Amino acid sequence: MKNLIILLFFLSFFTPDISYSDFKKIKKKAVVNKPEIIFPIQKNKKGCIKDLYITPDINYVLPVLKVEAPSGYGLDNRFDYALSKFEDFSFPCSGGNIEACQNVKRVILEWAKVDAAKRTGPSDGEGRHWNDTLTVNLYIASPMMAAYSFAKQLIDISETEDKIIKDWFKKIVRKNKHLMYDYSNYKTGSGANGTPKRAHNHALSSAISHMQLGILLNNDKLFRTAFKNYEAAIKYQRKDGSMPIETRRGGRAMFYQARAMNALAVIAMLAENQGYNVWDYEHKGKNYHNIVKFFIDFTENNEIVFKYAKSMKHPGPAKNYKRQDLNSRSSSNWGWLYAYVSRFPNHENVQRLKQWSQDKSNLNSYQWDLVHHYLNIGKRPFGSASWTVVEANCHFTK
Repeated sequence: MKNLIILLFFLSFFTPDISYSDFKKIKKKAVVNKPEIIFPIQKNKKGCIKDLYITPDINYVLPVLKVEAPSGYGLDNRFDYALSKFEDFSFPCSGGNIEACQNVKRVILEWAKVDAAKRTGPSDGEGRHWNDTLTVNLYIASPMMAAYSFAKQLIDISETEDKIIKDWFKKIVRKNKHLMYDYSNYKTGSGANGTPKRAHNHALSSAISHMQLGILLNNDKLFRTAFKNYEAAIKYQRKDGSMPIETRRGGRAMFYQARAMNALAVIAMLAENQGYNVWDYEHKGKNYHNIVKFFIDFTENNEIVFKYAKSMKHPGPAKNYKRQDLNSRSSSNWGWLYAYVSRFPNHENVQRLKQWSQDKSNLNSYQWDLVHHYLNIGKRPFGSASWTVVEANCHFTK
């Protein structure tokens, strides 16, 4: 009995590191091993924002009460603006700034008390429903839950305030549920024939919110939610690594592939922070490495995406599929690279970038942007984060 107690005590200090071969077990049986730790505050803060650059004002991040996204292309930009203001607190809080964390708590509590970000819009299937739900998951639920986790690691929060905040998070995540489990697969002519809609970037964003909520509430079922979406995105990529739902979108084909890559990276890191490895999940040779390879191949030869992008499904403002819209400064386009390179430095995909970085004279603009971010890892932080949830150069790197 004494030896058994010693063994159990010893094992309590370890979280499971389950390999890709156990993905089915992870999907069904993974548990929250570190409640409330969505992302840990980094010990090495070299690439992190640590200083609070603004003078906190009591109304600095005013709550937006109702979500009213357009029914066509686009989201409710009032929430994007609110996130940009909130990040002035959340980024330095994530870098260990206690004053910033106090303001994170204050802002979230203000939003929770007035029941902000309330979705009163249409039912599933309508255009505005898609845009409302992504608005809340992308700009409010995910970044605020991650920031709240950082705050809880540094400051004391009363049980009463904690309950108010967690009840609000639970409400907005469930009200904006858009996991697409019950949707039929895409049909012929869609540009993504046979692909389940749960692999869509909107569904991945909702899955991230559910996963984070599960960690905050120590709810294993919610935590496991995202693995079904992650599995679908990996499993239904094409053999060349392109993602059918995303690469059909005209001049924003790679723009959306990158967003989905970020979402997959976030899911993998949230799992990793709880002790599980899903990075290496593979289905018949299809894995995350293959998706990365397609992105790198695209930067070298843009034409490989044209046969998919010419479908012109919901391209937004990017009407020319032969001119791919990638903002070189956006973490939503390049943040995944910071996670990938620091975890797989010896993979052939990364070695290819290393080789490019040694002679940049013959690189095209897309290659140059990719190499720029490769060389920036651990150095200058991004100024914003939406699809990365947290600041990538601080919290994506290992």
